[in-house]
Amino acid sequence: MATSINDIDMGATVWMIASTALVFLMIPGLGYFYGGMVRSKNALSLVFLCMMALAVVTVQWVIWGYSLALSETATNPFIGNLKHWLFLDVEYTPHPNAPKVPAVVYAVYQCMFAALTPGLAIGGAAERIRVMPTIVYIFIWSTLVYDPIAYWVWAPNGWLYKMGVMDFAGGCAVETASGFSALAFYFVLGKRKGFGEEKWQPHNYLNILLGCSFLYFGWFGFNAGAASLESGRAGIAFMTTNLAAASAGITWVALAYRVEHKFSSFHFCSGAVAGMVCVTPAASFVSTWAALPMGFLAGVCCYYMIEANLRLGIDDCIDVLAVHGIGGLLGVFLTGVFANKHVIELDGIESAGGLINGNGRQLYVQLAALAASAAWSFVVSFILLKGMNYIPMFRFRIDSDAEEHGVDFAELGEAGYSFMQDIIQMHADKNSIHSSMTPSSDDSASIQHPHKEMPMIKEPVSSGNITAASELSPAATKDNTHAKSIRTHPL
Repeated sequence: MATSINDIDMGATVWMIASTALVFLMIPGLGYFYGGMVRSKNALSLVFLCMMALAVVTVQWVIWGYSLALSETATNPFIGNLKHWLFLDVEYTPHPNAPKVPAVVYAVYQCMFAALTPGLAIGGAAERIRVMPTIVYIFIWSTLVYDPIAYWVWAPNGWLYKMGVMDFAGGCAVETASGFSALAFYFVLGKRKGFGEEKWQPHNYLNILLGCSFLYFGWFGFNAGAASLESGRAGIAFMTTNLAAASAGITWVALAYRVEHKFSSFHFCSGAVAGMVCVTPAASFVSTWAALPMGFLAGVCCYYMIEANLRLGIDDCIDVLAVHGIGGLLGVFLTGVFANKHVIELDGIESAGGLINGNGRQLYVQLAALAASAAWSFVVSFILLKGMNYIPMFRFRIDSDAEEHGVDFAELGEAGYSFMQDIIQMHADKNSIHSSMTPSSDDSASIQHPHKEMPMIKEPVSSGNITAASELSPAATKDNTHAKSIRTHPL
């Protein structure tokens, strides 16, 4: 479709810029959400990696990512060209996908999607992953996994786009791709040390709620940012996002209450995210009411997928596969069921709608899209991880001792909480006293670099707040087995 600078609308441009800022907030929000779910000794590294993903993908997006993912001039059905490498000619003339905003605004908006996605995927390797190989992996993964799938679905000549796939805001390229890439992490890195033998719980529920709030807030820009303001489809996307989150959150809490007989903020947050994941591909294709059953089904399916992972022994540490992978697949399929041609045609786009309009063929197109996205993201991620793992400097998993001490100490040399820094200082002072009494070269090295001999941090099996690190007595551990369980499986 030809575009012209004469079509640019100031209102649409301002809305997309504002939506870009909203989606940006999802990235630190994701870090806090993930960081609260893991043990305190690994929390900082996850926030750091989410922000590094933003930095790395921004550079990759400018170099060639945008051109590979969304080039409007590429003629092959699988990947874009390099016409816009280094953002050449990405200026004022609109992109066909956003004919009322300057191309550079659309490109920056899409950059936030690309930056968020690898942050989701690396959650599958939480608490056992090295930082440097992950940074390199993010750059390559974005090029080989995210960019091709985004091109298939959204580029004017992508093969799924030409088939008529309906994926409004990233059910394939963002949700499905991140979920199945996280599964590849599990198969390459294996389980966390102690998984299935110890019971772990999130260390900070307030951070989970804070992160969920950022995600919830940002998701309005994520789903509604590219929708038309004039026709009202942006308002529909806004409301379907909110309704699906509410429906799934309530469903998840109810399912958990049947087992635990207590309400849980964590369960609500997990359910709300699952609902928003599910409605993402459908946000501006369906009537508002459709978000209600979509959220309900997302809550049920994702909740029981976590149970299935536990029974199968899959260490889906932060439930990336269960929530984003399965939620994304479900959302793409249900879009084919609930897509309403009357909603889509509000923008003057001719559409046969989905199954509710009698268009059963749309389900086959959606199935092709979700199968291709899941298979490509898993296979390519697995091969990439395996290949990099053979190179010593790119070995992904931290060693056993470092895993005991935590990724924050081992990889960053920093602690997420001040009490843990106090423990390090106390440990250094102890070594200093010991060194003055019985000096040796080994002790001297330990004093100069206290982080090289890090203390073991034993965390309570149940802690709703930040607590001083301590080693529980056997009696205390026994008492905690009766404490409220936030997950029915180890995190």
